[in-house]
Amino acid sequence: MAQHAAPAPAHLPSVPALVLPLIAGIAYGFWAANIQRRGGDVTGGNIALGLVSGALVAALCFGIHAWSARQEGRHFFARAATWGVFSGAAIGFLHSLANGTVLWSVILGAIVGGSMYVATYYRYYSASEYAHVTE
Repeated sequence: MAQHAAPAPAHLPSVPALVLPLIAGIAYGFWAANIQRRGGDVTGGNIALGLVSGALVAALCFGIHAWSARQEGRHFFARAATWGVFSGAAIGFLHSLANGTVLWSVILGAIVGGSMYVATYYRYYSASEYAHVTE
């Protein structure tokens, strides 16, 4: 008689894992649309930029978090680098909307991305099973 394995229970994301990317996407979309507007009238282009950039940030934030959670305890470099590249690109894009020079947008993005890399690498490494506490 053949044995059948029960399907694995579906892992649903927690409420903060859904709400925080949504809030980040909404805030980013409003911020991007507001920067591009430059104090003028609201146009369809402003609304489209805000919706698209906010949806993209929310989706990427949720996707990176979900992928990173599956890599728990390993791949510190890749996980931290992913968050660093994401945050650096996001800030660089916002600065470029404010008519900043391309060079300064790249430098600012690199500073923010590098800082995020260091912070998330430290967080992932210190929370891992490899960070033993000596007594």
